[in-house]
Amino acid sequence: MSTPTAKLIKSGDIWQIEGYYAYRNKVRRGESTNMISRPRENFRVLNVFHPPNIPGKSMVVGVIDMDPNGATPSHTHGGAAVVAMVASGTVLNQMNCEEPIVSKAGDIWYEAPGCHHVRSENAGGGSETARFFAVLIVDDEVIRDGVHNIFVLDVEKAEKESAQ
Repeated sequence: MSTPTAKLIKSGDIWQIEGYYAYRNKVRRGESTNMISRPRENFRVLNVFHPPNIPGKSMVVGVIDMDPNGATPSHTHGGAAVVAMVASGTVLNQMNCEEPIVSKAGDIWYEAPGCHHVRSENAGGGSETARFFAVLIVDDEVIRDGVHNIFVLDVEKAEKESAQ
């Protein structure tokens, strides 16, 4: 599969890949794109830190459990930088218009601010729950009303934009 040339643009206060909606379901032949009807992830906040050396930013540390056949619909992270590590199981991720990557226990990945997470799913077969830890560095104002603003599903964003 060829990878299109990506152009970085600013949307509001967030940098993102131009035309990311066009790539949100770009998958290899035979792979499922129906993330919405699959079991969703379970995100639990472990702690929130406010490091004095990065004023105006918060570090949200969480654990994500993804049941067998579980998946998260296409989303962004409210401008957060994300570092994640798989603790158990196998996770398939696809960011922006890049090729999907399969990560197993001990593997780490990074998502830059504005990254569009087009696929995230449990790739471990039919019976294994996948677990990974994530550290999200985000502007304090994004989580002022709660961490739910870190997870912005494409569907929710499109609905808000069409209502305006």
